[in-house]
Amino acid sequence: MNKATYLIIDDDIVFSKWLKVNMEDLFPDFQCITSKDNTLEGLLEIQRKQPDLIFLDQYIDGLNGFDVLDLMKHSPKTIMISSDKIDQSKLKSYPNVIGFIEKPVDLKALEAVVSKSGLV
Repeated sequence: MNKATYLIIDDDIVFSKWLKVNMEDLFPDFQCITSKDNTLEGLLEIQRKQPDLIFLDQYIDGLNGFDVLDLMKHSPKTIMISSDKIDQSKLKSYPNVIGFIEKPVDLKALEAVVSKSGLV
């Protein structure tokens, strides 16, 4: 069976490493393709690798998470992450967004939102 793949787009490198380690522990059948710390590289990787799931930071290098969602040609299931509150109603206009997690991320919240992705 092929592992489900995911990509992390977040400019907080420490958080990205933390997320990868915890995803490996919680979901060993998921494989991290890569982690990108800017939106341009993230968009290119989404197009090239077509991951099943992305973790997308809301505020990163000039473009926000909603800009990235608008620019994606391949629309994998997406979990938005941020240390700030975001407009939850705006998320509903993006059917591929399956959840939002506020930083600092609680492991139970991470497990719950990934579990509802349908990829587990």
